[in-house]
Amino acid sequence: MADILLVEDDPDIAELVQIFLEGAGHHVRLARNGREGLERLEERLPDVVVMDVEMPVLTGPQMVERMFVENMGRDNIPVVVVSAAMGLSAVAKRIGTPYHLSKPFSPEALLGLVDQALGERRIPQPGW
Repeated sequence: MADILLVEDDPDIAELVQIFLEGAGHHVRLARNGREGLERLEERLPDVVVMDVEMPVLTGPQMVERMFVENMGRDNIPVVVVSAAMGLSAVAKRIGTPYHLSKPFSPEALLGLVDQALGERRIPQPGW
């Protein structure tokens, strides 16, 4: 069982992803935007962050950038990017994560990618 921070602004998608992940035995904490995501990181570091790209307040890439700037161990957390954003591969490359999945996606694809991130533990290598 992993502790997963889910950062997603769409309540319907957040609920579905939470159901998928908890159904697989993971503990999920939810943040509605990048700023809330950073606040949840202050509370406790997760095993992996699953995040959207396009969100209000702070986008996914902006949150990852802040994770690196503010550090305190947050730069050692694998990041899974799940989004319907155009150019998702380029966004994931800029963030420096090999883990990205386009919406819509199947529960199996999401769980497989999260398991891969947890197993490999490859941390972001931003290209900014």
